[in-house]
Amino acid sequence: METKRLGVLLGVAIIFALTRPISAVAEVPARDLSRVSETPPPNATLPLATVLHEGNEPDQPIRSWVRNIPSIWILADFTCQSLCSPILRQTADALSGSGLLAGRDFNLFVAGIDPKDSAQDAAAMKAAQIGSEGQIAAHTTMLQGKEEAVTQLSDNLGFHAIYDKANDQFAHPAAVFVVTADGRVSRVMSGLGLDPQGIRLALVEAGKGQVGSLADHVRLLCYGFDPARGAYNFMVGRALTIGGGLTILSLGLLLGLMLRKERSVRRLSRPSA
Repeated sequence: METKRLGVLLGVAIIFALTRPISAVAEVPARDLSRVSETPPPNATLPLATVLHEGNEPDQPIRSWVRNIPSIWILADFTCQSLCSPILRQTADALSGSGLLAGRDFNLFVAGIDPKDSAQDAAAMKAAQIGSEGQIAAHTTMLQGKEEAVTQLSDNLGFHAIYDKANDQFAHPAAVFVVTADGRVSRVMSGLGLDPQGIRLALVEAGKGQVGSLADHVRLLCYGFDPARGAYNFMVGRALTIGGGLTILSLGLLLGLMLRKERSVRRLSRPSA
């Protein structure tokens, strides 16, 4: 966990250094940057009764947005160009290449963390990073809410950001939350370096047997999630154990079939009374 925290802080510091003047960086002291993290509490869930809205539509509880399928959640500043935009683009690209079907296997939600952002800001970010065509765009929802609602969502997810008042920007973790159909946080993945295989495995795991193929579930047994990196790693020892078990099972089935065949031949070769 400490390695992951250091990685988050380093990423935030690099982004600020590359995209903000030196004087602006000084507006966010190191002691404040140290609070930037994504640390969901045990058994973290979305605040399902909290209300959010899409565009100029009426507020609806998060429960109605989840729609009983796994989902990906990103908390973003809709006017941020330094970190939020690349995270959304990379997540959308990974989902597009995952082989899973948006709207059936998952939905993507982007919740605004700056209550000052407008519906136009949300729409502009979606258009720039995802576009307006295709399955991913059709099932990506840009959500906004009052400050209390945003705080409730952030607190439930353990998402801690720091506001840079001088530049009207947020220092925040590059986190992507994978959520089960009933609103439980299943995994927290790194939004930087997200790949199609990793996001597929996370959604298969969150789907609890309802998402992916049998091969996906077997593959998931061979991978372990590394919380420090926010990614899945292939585990050679586990794969060899599973492979050995399958080999033994296959041999057992083959021997059983051979014994059955031999017994059938013997019965047929016996002289009739």
